[in-house]
Amino acid sequence: MHPLVSAIHEVAKRDPGKAALRWKCNDFPYAAVDRQINTRALAMQLKGVRAGELVAFEATPGPETIVSMAALWALGATGFPIQTAAEGPLPGQAILEGATGFIHPEGDYIKAAAAGNEPPLPASLWLHQGSGARAIVVKEHHFSDVLEGAEKRFSLSSRTVLGLTNIGQPGSMIDLWAVLAAGGTVDLLNDHETLTPDCLFQHLRETEADLLIVPSALPQRLGDSSGAVFAQFRDVIVTEPLDNPSRTVLADAFPCAIFHQWDTSSGVEAMNDNCPADFVAGNDYNHHHDLKDPHA
Repeated sequence: MHPLVSAIHEVAKRDPGKAALRWKCNDFPYAAVDRQINTRALAMQLKGVRAGELVAFEATPGPETIVSMAALWALGATGFPIQTAAEGPLPGQAILEGATGFIHPEGDYIKAAAAGNEPPLPASLWLHQGSGARAIVVKEHHFSDVLEGAEKRFSLSSRTVLGLTNIGQPGSMIDLWAVLAAGGTVDLLNDHETLTPDCLFQHLRETEADLLIVPSALPQRLGDSSGAVFAQFRDVIVTEPLDNPSRTVLADAFPCAIFHQWDTSSGVEAMNDNCPADFVAGNDYNHHHDLKDPHA
């Protein structure tokens, strides 16, 4: 079993219901999700999925996609969820992305033809950098270090994180599973880029989450409807450079948050912390203990 899946399983055994997914106001305790993962992993194994493979499958807008990803990790394989609505047939897109096979919506596992003489893909976590780009391996020891640092910094085990995922970008799901591995809760909002502004903003207003990892499309979505304010968020993590208008939009939308600018190639301890005004100005502070918490 992949160390990430194993870590979540251990949390669920110690404190059932602690690690949970929330989808449209319905809670899915990890103890229940774990059974789904094991059942699906066994079914995939019987269909021929093996460790080290990169497996494409049809993505759905709810927790099912997360469960399928974890089932593949449990087998030592990696999932590549794609939308059937995308142009071209499902197997064609999967092969372009370097997949070794795909799971047909009816359940059959179809192996892709081997491309060239490339060595087998290693069994690890993968991040996909968009259509046509090769995947990047996320080293497990680095992931563990980041997870440990994030728990110390943000107390993930006692937090609820709003998970704005994109089913076309599997890497966006790794953040969510990291929170579950720490014993936290994920409020899942999958495929957020296709939601209407009213639906997206309603979820942002009503969520119990107080920590957000900003996806690249969010500043534009917020900017399309000025005036929206979500004051319950205490921490907002930004993992890519943003221009001044985007920073301004985020600061206006999350006025009570501390903004954490993070180069993900570095450890969590190197994360910059800013109040909203300094975040907009681009002033970086590396010592988070010097900041005054707006909620204090």
